[in-house]
Amino acid sequence: MGGKLEKLEQRPPHTIFTRRHEVLDKISQYPSFLAKQVLIFPSNYLAKPLEDFLKKVRQSPGQAMRMPIQLRWGGGLGATAQAIQVIATWACLEDSSRSLRLPESFALQKASRERFGSTVTGMAALYFANEIVCESQPFSRFEALEVMVPRIQAMQTGAYRDTLRGHGAALCCFIGAKNEFLAPLYARPRAGEVREVTDFRVLLTRVLSQLSIRDDALNEGQLDYLSGLLYQLFLNADEHGSFDAAGERYEKGLRGIALRVLTVTDVKSLVEVAGDDAAFKAYLIKQAFTTKAKHPDSAIEQTPFASFRLLEISVFDTGPGLGLRWLSEQSGCRDYSEISHEQELSAVQTCFQKHATTKASQFKGQGLSMALQALKRLNAFMTLRTGRLSLYQDFSRSDTTEFLPKNRFTSLRRPAEIAGTSYSICFKVA
Repeated sequence: MGGKLEKLEQRPPHTIFTRRHEVLDKISQYPSFLAKQVLIFPSNYLAKPLEDFLKKVRQSPGQAMRMPIQLRWGGGLGATAQAIQVIATWACLEDSSRSLRLPESFALQKASRERFGSTVTGMAALYFANEIVCESQPFSRFEALEVMVPRIQAMQTGAYRDTLRGHGAALCCFIGAKNEFLAPLYARPRAGEVREVTDFRVLLTRVLSQLSIRDDALNEGQLDYLSGLLYQLFLNADEHGSFDAAGERYEKGLRGIALRVLTVTDVKSLVEVAGDDAAFKAYLIKQAFTTKAKHPDSAIEQTPFASFRLLEISVFDTGPGLGLRWLSEQSGCRDYSEISHEQELSAVQTCFQKHATTKASQFKGQGLSMALQALKRLNAFMTLRTGRLSLYQDFSRSDTTEFLPKNRFTSLRRPAEIAGTSYSICFKVA
């Protein structure tokens, strides 16, 4: 040690200062280095980019998460529900810090806070985070959560058009919140008191009306079976979305329903952003080619890539997932590592059929087959994300007659484990 000190003393003073200066400079840049380690939430948050991000979340537990104020495409085709699951996965992997990083504008501008807090994804991020940092400066979580208050009040009072920014509506039940058990969904403010299927029929009609969906967009039979399926899926979210595989209630969790009208004017760009989501791309292109547009100099004719509107209905929760929940009750499993991929897939198919037919009278005694017929008549596209499964079924295909979901991504045979379950149903409306 003495020899090293002697060598240091023999160096010219300016050399020692330069080395010291370099060290201090590196220290001053340390926050920038940390910023590079932050998980960056995808701004184009469609299904495949979310799957890629989820892998990073699971590979780097405990990292802070940075999100932009504005997200492109509005979480189309069920991506909003999947984004909530990803955020919940991030939160459960790091139970202490859960640091959410937002742009400086969030702290400086109320309009930016309101924009971020007016989306389901933004609300979920603010709810699950333990701390909020805007460009290295902490921001009051209490003040951040205030932007959600008018949206939650709108959910509680049935002003559905005011629940979200843009052309959509949501009913979100945050575990532990004062208004966890929203009046439009619950007859009484406690678990297990979900309203009857007839109330869901009225609810769906009112929401569609506030979203300017024409009365003739769905016929009475389609409304009956669609609202019945919506009821059954939310009943499942209420029953299983708030408790872990051991039956313990989560301290933090989210379940709900989201509806959005997406006007597709640029199919080509949307298809490009979708990447290798072949099922999604094929469905969009098919809907575009079958959309008819009026021309001033001719009769109605088919026009490739004409604009059209899609109605998306999602039911989601952040519980243990369908397969694990079912197998925990059947065989006591507590973790996905205890079950095979094939066991999980079989359990999920059993769960869907069970929960879609728990009360057969809700579907006039026809159970799942009537719900599938409604989806078939709507030419609907359904996705299911739970556990280690990402599935879809395209009911616009002529060969679809029963519930046989397929793997959504051919390049992703084993998706990363995700929190909760989300069903999304999408179809074209007038």
